[in-house]
Amino acid sequence: MERNGFLLQTGVLVCMFSVFVLAAEEPKKQAEIFRLPKDLEKLAGSPDFLKKPAGLEVAVYTFPNYHPSALHSKLYGPGWTEYNLTRSARPWFEGHCQPRTPLLGELDESQPSTWDTYIPLCKESGIDVLIWDWYWYGGKPCLHEALENGFLESPKCRQIKFAVMWTNHPWYILYPTQRTDGSRAYPPSYDAPDLSREECWRSLSYIISRYCHLDNYWRINGKPVICIWDARRLQERLGVQGVAELFSELKAYAVKLGHPGLHFHITGFWSDSMHESGYDTVGSYNPLDWTARRFQPKEIEFPDYEIAVADVAFKLWDEHHDQFKIPYIPAVSPGWDSTPRYIAPPSRPNKPNREQWPGCTIFENENPAAFKAFVRAAFVYLNKHPEVPRILTVACFNEWSEGHYLLPDNRFGYGMIDALAEALGKENTHSKHGKY
Repeated sequence: MERNGFLLQTGVLVCMFSVFVLAAEEPKKQAEIFRLPKDLEKLAGSPDFLKKPAGLEVAVYTFPNYHPSALHSKLYGPGWTEYNLTRSARPWFEGHCQPRTPLLGELDESQPSTWDTYIPLCKESGIDVLIWDWYWYGGKPCLHEALENGFLESPKCRQIKFAVMWTNHPWYILYPTQRTDGSRAYPPSYDAPDLSREECWRSLSYIISRYCHLDNYWRINGKPVICIWDARRLQERLGVQGVAELFSELKAYAVKLGHPGLHFHITGFWSDSMHESGYDTVGSYNPLDWTARRFQPKEIEFPDYEIAVADVAFKLWDEHHDQFKIPYIPAVSPGWDSTPRYIAPPSRPNKPNREQWPGCTIFENENPAAFKAFVRAAFVYLNKHPEVPRILTVACFNEWSEGHYLLPDNRFGYGMIDALAEALGKENTHSKHGKY
């Protein structure tokens, strides 16, 4: 009996060891990969979550660098715009869609006539708000001509709301330049307006006094919205208490001008003390680039857009919702390709590594159907979290040099902006184009 018991125990041990070895040798199961639009209904969980939330506002970022400006006339030469970069772009590999050209032409956005064309396109596509990247360098506004001379002077500008994003990053020389050591140079030309407490006050109080009283300035709960690009950087410059005091003073200033206060929204980089600093909401500008870098291995030279949008919508947003003390606003984008701003790396390694080549994010599978599903995924997030303001942001309306824009181009025509319209329940918008 003892011997038989020993044999039995030995057999069990051998069996357990075999199972352990087999389990160790078995390849690790990869997490299931989802993509949009294929898996949207499965990920949503309920058809009710896919319904457009009541009272939804769609706010689209607008980059004011497609017009002659005093800043670039000084830095580069008279009449320079980023159309110079996008027009000069070339493919980096077979099938790379560059240059991407505007289907409506290289319109000067400092002209009211341009916005006479763009504003009806926004309205028919469901865009409620244009959030303007707004710059302040050398003690004064810069790149403001598109907003001041173009949009606000258009007789149609009251048909759509607008807001301003205080863009607190240095301005860089945008010519892609290769140096003799092989590196690429983008030297800063001006420091950001957060260089001092005084400059923060000058630039932000200018925004409040210049724009917030206009009847089509965007408000949340009656309060004018001031968007802040980089909360992390501002906190590093002023400290948590310094930011809180600055915002308190700005709110008091707004009250003196007849407003009930201000709503501060973070659009780019968040900090670890957003609630304590006085921010009301937080979002993202374009989360696709760094989300792809986080979830798709670097051995994939061109991250898949359909996978990246599913990762943003069903991993990132919920993570931020649980992580932050203030409401997180969902952000979507039709894509990303910033190669017009770069020089292509000299060689492509045999073993794929996108950190070496292409050295930036270029998506494959960008398409209107996936973008439409991305927008509808934002409905899922908002419907699951009714405490979050009914807002969706989109990057970007016109950011040609970074490859994320809604304006029609030589690749999909009106496909991306029509996809937004379809997701928002606008019917047959394509038949309306050009009938303004």
